[in-house]
Amino acid sequence: METNKLRRLISFLVLLAIIVLIGVLFYRVMASFVLPLFLAAVLVVIFSPMHRRILKRFNGRTNVAAAMTTSIVGVVVLLPIIIAGTYATVEGSRVLKNITPGYLAESIGDFRKVFRLEIPNEEAIRSTQSLIEELVDDTVLKEDTNAISGILRRLNEKKTKIKVAEQKVSVQRSFSNYCDVLKNLTDTSIELDISEILDGGIKLREAFALFRTDYLGGTLKEALIDTANPSPRELTEISDNLLNSESRKRILQAGANTVGYFISLLAGIVIMLIAVFFFLVDGRGMIQTILKLSPLKSDYEKMLIDEFVSISRAVVLATVLSALAQGVLAGIGFWIAGLNSILLLTFAATLLAMVPFVGAAVVWFPAAIWLILFADKTGYGIFLLIWGLGPVSLSDNIIKPMVLQNTSKLHPMFALLSVVGGVQALGPIGILTGPMVVVFLQTLLNILHRELSTIDGEELDNLLDNSPLDDSPILLETQPDTAE
Repeated sequence: METNKLRRLISFLVLLAIIVLIGVLFYRVMASFVLPLFLAAVLVVIFSPMHRRILKRFNGRTNVAAAMTTSIVGVVVLLPIIIAGTYATVEGSRVLKNITPGYLAESIGDFRKVFRLEIPNEEAIRSTQSLIEELVDDTVLKEDTNAISGILRRLNEKKTKIKVAEQKVSVQRSFSNYCDVLKNLTDTSIELDISEILDGGIKLREAFALFRTDYLGGTLKEALIDTANPSPRELTEISDNLLNSESRKRILQAGANTVGYFISLLAGIVIMLIAVFFFLVDGRGMIQTILKLSPLKSDYEKMLIDEFVSISRAVVLATVLSALAQGVLAGIGFWIAGLNSILLLTFAATLLAMVPFVGAAVVWFPAAIWLILFADKTGYGIFLLIWGLGPVSLSDNIIKPMVLQNTSKLHPMFALLSVVGGVQALGPIGILTGPMVVVFLQTLLNILHRELSTIDGEELDNLLDNSPLDDSPILLETQPDTAE
C-alpha cells in the first residue's frame, strides 16, 4: 500500500514537472501572440451584440456571419491606424523637404515679427560687432596698421547710424561710454603697438557688449533676440546639421524602425482578426473547455467572466465618449479661432483622440502654432493653446474615470490611476489592461473574503457540534434544580 502511494506521488510530481516544462515552452512559443489574442477576445465581447444580429440575419450560418463581423471589425480597427499613419507620413515628408536655409529664415522671420524680437538698427549693430571681432581676432595675424585704421574708421561711421536719442538714460550712458572708448582708441592707435591695440580692442568689445545688452532690453531679452536672429552663416549651419550625413543615417534608421514596427503591427492585426473569426465561430466551446480545466468554482468563474465583459465594454465606451468630447471641444476651439475646414479638423481630432500617446493634440497644437507664426492671429493661437491644454485635454481625465466608475464600480481615483498607470507600465494596451487588473484584483479579493467567511463558519459549526456542552460545569451550575 505504501509502495503504491509512493509511486502515485512520484508519478504526480513527474507529471507536474512535465506540465510546467511544456507550459514554459508553450508560453515562449505563444508570447508574441498573447496581445493579439487578448485584443481579439476584447473585440469579440464588444461586437458580440452586433454579431448576434448579423447571425440572425444570415439564418444561423456561423461562418458567414463571423466573416462579416470580422470584416467590420477590421475596418473599424484599421481606419484610425491608416489615417494616423498617412497624416504622420505626409507631415514628416513636408517638414524634411522644407528644411532649407531660406525656409528656416522665413519661418524665423515670421516668429520674430509676431513676438517683436527684431534687432533695432540691425545692420549697424551686426556690422559693428563684426568689425570689433575682426579688430580683436585678426589684427594680430595681419599686423597691418592701415587695416587697423580702416576698421576704426568704419566703426566711427557705423556709430553715427545707431539711434539712441529716444532710448532710456542707461542706454544712452552705455552708448556714450562705448563712444569714449572708441574715440580714445582711434586717437592713440598710431602711437600704440599691436599688443596695446589688442588690449584696446578687448575693452572696446566689452563696452559695446554692455551697450548692446542695454540697447536690446536686458540680458534675457538679448538672449531671446539672438536666438531669433541667427546670421545667414548660422542658418546654413543649422540646415546642414539637420540634414548632414549622420542625421540622414538616423532618419533612415528611424524610418527603417518605423517600417519594421508597422510590419509587425500589421502582422499582429492579421493574427488578431483571424482570432476574432475563430472566437466568433467556436468561442463558446473554447471557453467551456478552459473552464473544465479551471480549479475554481463555477460561480467564481462566472464572476470573473462577467467582470471581463463589463470592464472591456466600459473601457471602450469610455474611450469613445472621451474622443467624442475632445473632438467636439476642439471643434468649438477651431470655430472660435476662425480656422477653415472645421469639420475636417474636428473629425481628425476625434479620430486621433482614440490613439494612445497621440490624441487630439496632434491636430489642435499645430493649428495653434500656425495661427501664431503664419496667420498673424497671435491672440487666437494663444487661445487655442489654452483651450487645448484646458478643456480639451482635461475632458479625457474626467470622462474616462466617470464611465469606469459607473460601469465597473471602481472608485474615481482608482479608475483614473488604473488608466494612467496602465499606460505607463504596459504602453497603449494599458488603457484596457490597467482597469481590468484593478477590477480582477477587486473581484478575487471578494472571492477570497467569501471563501474565508465560509471556512470560518464551517469551523465554528464543527467546534460547536463537537464540544461536550452537556458536561460543561457552567451549564450544570445554571441548570434548574428539578429534584426539589
